[in-house]
Amino acid sequence: MSDVVRRARWQGALVVALLSSLLAVALGIPGLFVLAVVALGFVLVGQLSAEPDVDLCLERRLEESRVPPGRPVTVTLAVTNDGDRVLPDVRLADDPPDSVPVTDGALGFATAIRPGETITHTYELRPPRGEFAFGPATIRVRSLSATTAVTEKREPEGETTFRCETLLDSFPVQDRTIQFVGQTPTDDGGSGIEFFSTRSYRRGDPINRIDWHRFARTGELATIEYREERAVTVVFVVDDRPEVHRGSLDGGPDSYDLTLYAASRGVVGSLEDGNRTGVATLSGDTWIRPAAEDGVRRRWEDTADGQRTIADGGSLAVDLERRLPRRAQVVLCTPLTDRDAVDLAETLRTRDRDVTVVTPDLTTGVASRSVPPGARIAGLVRTNRIDELRSVGVPVVDWNLQDPISVDLARAFRERGENAGRAGGSGGRGAQ
Repeated sequence: MSDVVRRARWQGALVVALLSSLLAVALGIPGLFVLAVVALGFVLVGQLSAEPDVDLCLERRLEESRVPPGRPVTVTLAVTNDGDRVLPDVRLADDPPDSVPVTDGALGFATAIRPGETITHTYELRPPRGEFAFGPATIRVRSLSATTAVTEKREPEGETTFRCETLLDSFPVQDRTIQFVGQTPTDDGGSGIEFFSTRSYRRGDPINRIDWHRFARTGELATIEYREERAVTVVFVVDDRPEVHRGSLDGGPDSYDLTLYAASRGVVGSLEDGNRTGVATLSGDTWIRPAAEDGVRRRWEDTADGQRTIADGGSLAVDLERRLPRRAQVVLCTPLTDRDAVDLAETLRTRDRDVTVVTPDLTTGVASRSVPPGARIAGLVRTNRIDELRSVGVPVVDWNLQDPISVDLARAFRERGENAGRAGGSGGRGAQ
């Protein structure tokens, strides 16, 4: 429905015309009649100006309608003039969800549009976890004299909803393995696909693993060893204590959303790699026993999409250690905003557990130009905790929110592998 408003914007010109006419007659100055005619012309233009024709086509496009936490949603509004007249003053404002902040650009813009022309406008949103819907956009078209304005609420064509998700792809794991076939390469020889070494032939070796090229050259039988690939047991531990989580400087997803996303991404990737995968929360309210089946993913999706758990901390290491399988690796996903998370990782490490810490960094803003002093101090404390963990052999994936988490994971584990190689292939348990 259109709302048409007419404004008497030329009352001043009408006053000037009348005064000029009176002065011209009273003082006998003919030149004042010219001024009166000019002012009266402005009045007539305003009064005779036609109501603008709002023959516009409006479309909303999203670069991605399903994004992980921390990644912005780029929104493009396109408006096309389907009429046959120039629209000199078109103003358009979108209506995103109230709970989603705008981090770049503006919701509205003003422009002139020729017949058949399309004008586009782009802005960015940074949503927290959940599903969101746009409201109708507001269009206001004014006439050339600005005396008539037509305002409409209109639902744009194209996409109307978007979602910030927690479950995506892969996550690297450390080298400790158990005797199940999987996709994590080891430093042992056996059956596999990657060449490892050769050894002297033994009775009973498979014929397809005999090195026939060597036999042709030397007449000696040798057996090819391939690098074995075995599954691992990985338990992803989510720090769900509400007192440790903080909001984002940019108003997007908070540390709980990002921690949950990191764990969810790891769970899905670990299962796809054939690993026995489990999930636990520090509150103790969630325990999914490690298994290599889709049931783990379904149970975790149901848990991850639910409401937050109210946890009280407790003796974290003792409670967690009691549930963990004997050779399970631990991936602790935590914002590292308190000392308890550091103590937990160090305690598990002293008990001969392979522990990796994944932590999102909310102490620096993604879109903020400046960082408050409090956030700077929190960032220094967090950096000290990361250094302490690495000094005792706990790898830390420090997730910079300006990069996708896969970038930080790949960088951290690549550096870890290089350090382990320089140390003589010690199994990947050194500091990052």
